[in-house]
Amino acid sequence: MATIKEIAAMLGLSSATISRALRNDETLAIAPETRARILMAAEQVGYAKKPPKRDKVQAAAPILVVHKQQTFRNQIDSSYYFSVRSGIEDACAKARIRCSFCMIEHLEAWREPVQGILLVGNYAQAQYERLVHYFPDVPTTAIGILAFLRDRIDHVTHSNQDSIRLALEHLFANGHQRIGYLGVEEAPGTTAFGSRRQVFVEMMQSRGFLNPAWIRESDHGTDRVERGYSLMKHWIEEGEALPSALFCANDPIALGAMKALHEAGICVPQQMSIVAHDGSYPTQYTIPPLTTVDVHPYQLGVEGVHLLLEKKENAGRPAKQIRLYPELVIRESVCPRDES
Repeated sequence: MATIKEIAAMLGLSSATISRALRNDETLAIAPETRARILMAAEQVGYAKKPPKRDKVQAAAPILVVHKQQTFRNQIDSSYYFSVRSGIEDACAKARIRCSFCMIEHLEAWREPVQGILLVGNYAQAQYERLVHYFPDVPTTAIGILAFLRDRIDHVTHSNQDSIRLALEHLFANGHQRIGYLGVEEAPGTTAFGSRRQVFVEMMQSRGFLNPAWIRESDHGTDRVERGYSLMKHWIEEGEALPSALFCANDPIALGAMKALHEAGICVPQQMSIVAHDGSYPTQYTIPPLTTVDVHPYQLGVEGVHLLLEKKENAGRPAKQIRLYPELVIRESVCPRDES
């Protein structure tokens, strides 16, 4: 088979010019008759272009991201998980690896080979065992608070103890003692790993500040902004004394609570300070901008991919856990209060 170099020698042109002409490079500045001579010569000597290389990103088996049905329901109530997803997708794109998504409810129907699994969210031990049953030899990394089968499954997480402590210490430092909790019921088994409510109760009890009547939770669900709004609205309508500060278990709940407070004419932070949790939603755009604990959900997704690829390259290494330390993002939803 003739080569570009041979065609170049035949026509007295450079190999680069021949190559660009055969690729139909429109930026190549040559006369139309010269381009025609090149194409004719290539045909005469039987030159055939190499077929395009198959995209390695598409050719390789994907990483399978396993999630619950409600995990990616919408980008407001599930802002934390969408941030995790962005980290996963960006890390996979950088490594030129496909990622596919499968609800854990549909796991039995998955047929495509996978090179690794990311389990996103909190699951019971039986669900971990079910996953391992269907993919017995596939490296797996869990991203969440709960972690089972820790001798064989890597784990990327943050600590509720760390994040709640940052939130409450900020409120304590600003003089708040009358602090309420607004959240949703957490996944079964979370208490074994330090649920947000559990850590909140323990820290408030240690200071002697706990008021059980100021702990409000909705049942577990996906419409978290609406749940935060309803919880706060009903609390206000009861007509009882309200706390001076509120810790919200996630950013969407805080958004709903702030709407209910605004409608009731209760000013944030002058009448009620608020600290939220997650750092996933653009809370800098609320009025006032919301103080929140950033647990780095985007980076959790990135680290999950990195840990999975590391395990794939070294299957014999011991299972690992990576725990990211949270950051308190101080904005304008907290003001000092003297309650001593």
